[in-house]
Amino acid sequence: MSRLIIVSNRLPMSLQRQEDGGIAAVQSIGGLATAIGPYFKSHRDCFWVGWSGVDPAKYEQRDIDRMTEEYRSRRCEPVYLTEDEINGYYAGYSNDTIWPLFHDFAHEAKFEPATWKVYQAVNERFAEAVSTLVHPGDTVWVQDYHLMLLPALLRSRFPDLRIGWFLHIPFPSPEIFRQLPNGADLLRGLLGADLVGFHTIDFCINFMSVVRLLLDLDIKPDGRIALTDEPSDPATGSDRPSSRHKRYVTVEAFPIGIDYNLYRRTARSSLAQAMQHGIEAASGKRTRRIKTSLTAESQAATEAQVADSNWWSHHAHQELPELALARNLGPDADKVPRKVVVSVDRLDYTKGLPERLRAFELMLERYPKWVGHVTYYLLATPTRENVETYRNLKQTVDRLVGKVNGKYSLLSWTPIHYITRSLPIKPVCGIYAAGDVALVTPLRDGMNLVAKEYLACHDDRDGALVLSDMCGAARELTDSFVVNPYDIDAVCEALNKALEISPDEARRRNRTMQTRLKYRTADLWCVEFLSTLRQVSDPGTADRRLESLQRDVLVNRWGKARRRLVLCDYDGTLTPLVRTPDRAKPKRPLLDLLRRIGSTANTDFYVVSGRDRATMEEWFGLLPVGLIAEHGVWRSDPPQHGDDAGDEADAAVSGTIVDPSGRVWRRAANLPDPKVWRPIIEELMDQAVERVPKSFVEHKSSTLAWHYRLCDQRLANKEREELLHRLHEVCGKYGLMTMENSKVVEVCHVSISKGLAVVPLAQGGSYDFILAAGDDTTDETMFSAIPPSSFDLDGLGTQASKRHRSGDVSSRAAEMSEARDVEDQSDEGAVSTWTLKIGQGATKARSRLADSAEMIRLLGYLDSESQAVAIHDSDEH
Repeated sequence: MSRLIIVSNRLPMSLQRQEDGGIAAVQSIGGLATAIGPYFKSHRDCFWVGWSGVDPAKYEQRDIDRMTEEYRSRRCEPVYLTEDEINGYYAGYSNDTIWPLFHDFAHEAKFEPATWKVYQAVNERFAEAVSTLVHPGDTVWVQDYHLMLLPALLRSRFPDLRIGWFLHIPFPSPEIFRQLPNGADLLRGLLGADLVGFHTIDFCINFMSVVRLLLDLDIKPDGRIALTDEPSDPATGSDRPSSRHKRYVTVEAFPIGIDYNLYRRTARSSLAQAMQHGIEAASGKRTRRIKTSLTAESQAATEAQVADSNWWSHHAHQELPELALARNLGPDADKVPRKVVVSVDRLDYTKGLPERLRAFELMLERYPKWVGHVTYYLLATPTRENVETYRNLKQTVDRLVGKVNGKYSLLSWTPIHYITRSLPIKPVCGIYAAGDVALVTPLRDGMNLVAKEYLACHDDRDGALVLSDMCGAARELTDSFVVNPYDIDAVCEALNKALEISPDEARRRNRTMQTRLKYRTADLWCVEFLSTLRQVSDPGTADRRLESLQRDVLVNRWGKARRRLVLCDYDGTLTPLVRTPDRAKPKRPLLDLLRRIGSTANTDFYVVSGRDRATMEEWFGLLPVGLIAEHGVWRSDPPQHGDDAGDEADAAVSGTIVDPSGRVWRRAANLPDPKVWRPIIEELMDQAVERVPKSFVEHKSSTLAWHYRLCDQRLANKEREELLHRLHEVCGKYGLMTMENSKVVEVCHVSISKGLAVVPLAQGGSYDFILAAGDDTTDETMFSAIPPSSFDLDGLGTQASKRHRSGDVSSRAAEMSEARDVEDQSDEGAVSTWTLKIGQGATKARSRLADSAEMIRLLGYLDSESQAVAIHDSDEH
């Protein structure tokens, strides 16, 4: 049985000794444990390898053995590192070299040969730990920049092992990466993986450009890096080639999500709400106490302006700062709403906290109406306090907070509440929920989940997000106020706009983003990475794989389309193939998904199947979708279309049946009477049933099918060849043909095919988006019937190819950059068509998905996008 082994710097939990001598497991704090932890807990065939957090020198061996036993009982394999190893590998090379360089802070990076050697040695230690767990068929998923050498180390030990690696921080441009003395070794280490993942397309482009620059490797047209031989051993530096077979490394973008429901639910907990209410009370949003105090100060300012009022100060005639501030709280002060701005970050130089504070100070200066009315809650958790850079950063932040508070504070109001400690999730969700505005402006970040967490805590509520364009989340959260974090003036203006936004507008923006976030969760991120890893590792499904960039373009085109058509096979496409046909009955989640998509405005969804009409009616008859049964013998248009449905195809149908549910079925025209040929074909198939136990014949209105999935396949395949030979001798006389599906031989009239059935829809309608998906040979005619697309992602990159030949940059990287721009194009009259082959096999389809589960996830993306577009359009109107 295939298992998953997750490898990261830290385990998702740590062990703590209790007062009674027992040991308790405590979940680790951090985005990685939060993102993958739920997947790990729910999959019992999953193991985790990581640093224990324990210095073995401080414990006796029996204590180490006991802790190891405790970890293993929780499916964790601990790696014990000494203090020197942690200082060299983690604090040294990982955080003093890679971290600053990858975040574009090259001036903060330290390049020390000693820490590089420790980094190599610790990666070897991890390789040894993983090696003790690996079984044939296992998958290893390596996490982050601490273990960049590990994929190649594992590849050298297990040539056929399925290996993936994901980076949770940015990947720098070639100009920055090439400053790294051991950069080529790190790249060779990563090329031991089958799949290398990043948060964004930009990081993928940077990585492929670096591979081209430093290793002189070509990028294939499908985005894969071809390795003729296994990569050299990064630990020894050996360049001795091996005789291994050719292997490919796929580079892909996987934007990480959050557990949306966890944050939405936690924000409504009693503890989080208590925190929220406390913040709102302290900022004057919930009680009259502060409002009364501020009014008193404004009255004092008014009195101070009267000539005979000298009680304020004998310098009342001078423009004192206190007087100027208090005057902002004059008669109209009550009309300015109380607002709360929140930020939740680690105290790290990549987060841009000084720039953030300067922007907030500038806003108070430029828009004095906010003095006394907006409170900034800054939660900045200190980290690496023993490092001088971080100590200096804290001193700078402390000084800026003190400066703003000293300059603008009133007797009953302090502009910045500065918290420098770590808080559990419930108080943090309370802070998020209290924030009218979240100020999230890192100078550089891989994704930044704070922005997504804030939106989840404001589910279906108002609240505004000011977001840095230097983090991956900005690519997804386009309805936020996106700014350049280095531009203090721009951040100031965006913050003011966010504070002034109306509740309705804020809610509209949030609902659009929240709808997408609810679907694109951390669990989906895990599933998609692992699914892609399986697909790229299998030569049968790697060809024509639908890349994440292409999927994003597909979803974007779907959202912008005026009228959409979806033609989808059922068995093997919307549901996995099963041993007997009746076991493929759709479950509630699939029916609900089809109901939502079928109900989407200007969308025609057809289930195009070889199943008989009665079964299609029983399973899908009550859904707002069109049905095509028996490969095109019967067609029923979506019920909501009424009598005008399928006018383009009326000439091709004859005979009408109305089911008890009211659904109208039309039979294809010019089909011979099956009574003429059915007895002859039935006799031949019955003979096959007698020869092959457990095979059976399925009778449909105009077709016959012999099924042999449950049989001895050696015997069945032999009989299949003989049956096909006998059928070919007979079929021509009656204008019949044979079709071979998955473990099925079917006979029908030559005028019957899915392609002919969908031609009137695909080529006669006014659709500007068409998607066709199927898994077997009968679907190939449907693919052929789909008109060409007005644009072609595969055709992008002509200029990129020229640049590649000149050696400037990887052609594929440039293609990806160009394709990214295609998302935002919305040419009038353009038709976007997509054909998807599900599973293995030769195909005419443009792209391929590995299995029906991937098809369902794609439909989930389309459903999510439809909801987001509907919310945007309805709220806008």
